Amino acid sequence: MTEAKKRDFVTQIITLVEENQEVLTDKGFDPTERVDELKNKKTTADTAEIEQQEAAAKAKEATAEANRTLDDAYNDASDFADLISGLLGKDDELVKKMRKFRK
Repeated sequence: MTEAKKRDFVTQIITLVEENQEVLTDKGFDPTERVDELKNKKTTADTAEIEQQEAAAKAKEATAEANRTLDDAYNDASDFADLISGLLGKDDELVKKMRKFRK
């Protein structure tokens, strides 16, 4: 069962029992405590879901920022390697080693 269906089921049970509380009370069962318990659990689950969604959004933003900053660092390193290559020449051993890293 999906998460959405589980949430909907809990909500529907609460509503159904509240709407039919008199029938249950007439049969000797007071559902108030159980309904209150379900409401509290649903509220806790809803709050946790919101926190999970916020964390996922933050993780997505953090991933995008990490990728942006890594691309920036890579481009700077690449430009730096090009500068050194221009200074030393493409046949210099240091330049040859740097070229191996780009592959």
